[in-house]
Amino acid sequence: MEVTRERGKSLETIKKLISAKQSLIYVVTWEEGRLEKLVDKLAKTMFSAPVKFFVWQSTMGLTLGGKVVEGTRDPLAALDRVIAIEENALFLFKDLHKEMETNPLLVRKLRDVYDSLSTSYKTVFITAPILTMPFELNKEMSVVDYDLPAPEELSALFSQVLESFVKSKKIKVSLTDAQKDLFVQAVTGLTIDEAKNAITKALLGRSVFDISALDVVLEEKQQLIRKTGILEFIAKKPTIQEIGGLENLKAWLEARTRSFSSEARKYGLAPPKGVLMTGISGCGKSVTVQAISSYWNLPLVRLDMNRVYSGVMGSPEETLYMALKTVEAMAPCVLWIDEVEKGIGSYGGEKRDLVVGRIFAMFLTWMQEKKGNVFVAATANEIDMLPPEILRKGRFDEIFFVDLPGVTERKQIFAVHLKKRNQDSAAFNLVDLAKATEGYNGAEIEQCVVSALFDAFNAKRALTMDDLMRAIGRMVPLSKTMKEQIKRIKSWAFNRAVLASKPEKYEPSFVSKDEQKKPQEDLIVTSFTKPDQ
Repeated sequence: MEVTRERGKSLETIKKLISAKQSLIYVVTWEEGRLEKLVDKLAKTMFSAPVKFFVWQSTMGLTLGGKVVEGTRDPLAALDRVIAIEENALFLFKDLHKEMETNPLLVRKLRDVYDSLSTSYKTVFITAPILTMPFELNKEMSVVDYDLPAPEELSALFSQVLESFVKSKKIKVSLTDAQKDLFVQAVTGLTIDEAKNAITKALLGRSVFDISALDVVLEEKQQLIRKTGILEFIAKKPTIQEIGGLENLKAWLEARTRSFSSEARKYGLAPPKGVLMTGISGCGKSVTVQAISSYWNLPLVRLDMNRVYSGVMGSPEETLYMALKTVEAMAPCVLWIDEVEKGIGSYGGEKRDLVVGRIFAMFLTWMQEKKGNVFVAATANEIDMLPPEILRKGRFDEIFFVDLPGVTERKQIFAVHLKKRNQDSAAFNLVDLAKATEGYNGAEIEQCVVSALFDAFNAKRALTMDDLMRAIGRMVPLSKTMKEQIKRIKSWAFNRAVLASKPEKYEPSFVSKDEQKKPQEDLIVTSFTKPDQ
């Protein structure tokens, strides 16, 4: 079984396979109609003279030019007809993949087809959205993953749909070329039919088509990607200004802002591969990943590893591949994997789970060799569960450790959350609030603000400093309830990760003296806040 899975190569691969007299080709795609149009075009243009193109589906049997060939609804009978046809022809079978799993006679017949057609220019295409092929056909069948539409194809579709609405509905178009590109980027990663429906929906009911319609397209895309059951398109994201602290991470992002441009490629720079963010729970790892997407103005897609293992979409390996293929079609984009250690972190040891091991190997290979500009932003609460192979340079560009916020950061976090809830931060003593919340993480500070607001709202008055101080006093921070676990996390991160924030003091007393003497390789900042005693 020869498998072709390179983006942008599927059309050329199909042509080469036909020219090489490959008689059985399995095409993995959701777009039956688009593939049918392609094979029909190849039948008309690839040979010195047009050849016949037959289509088989379980409800009708073989059809030629829309006319049914009698007696071919049974797949075995249809394949007998394929063998019997003497002239060159192309055949597309649409519903054969499920039948192959349960019918050994069909598998045998397909092997007969392979032998009978091997010397002729007759090719049988089998198409399905997932790859389910019997082991017996591994040597006879070539597998091609049919690419999702390229940006050029989607751009032509966008212009076509727009032009038809301008003519029929007299819609006025008010878009710059750059704004048109945003619409094309918004439907990238969708099938042709999905993209057409999303654009049409955005056009309906409008007399003027402008950039405001982009929200409709993004909302439609969010719903369509959610239907995959694996990926989630995140449309609304926080800005980097809504996150307090993390100066080192922000500086790292700023230095790579233009890295996805053609200018960077000419300079000799490849786009960054990704970051792994670890640290203490509640310190803003996930919200920071979302802010990376908005800061770079890139689409954000979240991959749920639990759904990969669920088996709803087929085997975990094929499910993960389909998800990664969709993400690559959307490039450039940010792929968010939350708590990555739960998806691949259990791999290792003599009793390792074989499925997790295969998923880990597949993800590792993709991280190393991915062609599209996909920036992987992963978070991990227990990074010591991850295999060392994924932590080495080349997989992620950097590993950032998000520690408990210092005094300056806690002031910023209070200011952010007060402003977010229509409060004037200048009316409060942020220094005293920051000092009172030593050892609190960002989520706990937010909850203090929310709790204080509830108290003030219930008393039917404005929020006061006393409300905030009372809310702080009622809360027991995670740094106290999970003191030992936090100390272990900090010990791991010392000498292994880069602090996401600039340190306010250097007190690594939680690390042994021998550990402190080790060389600090690949480390920008190595100081950590001393855990509470």
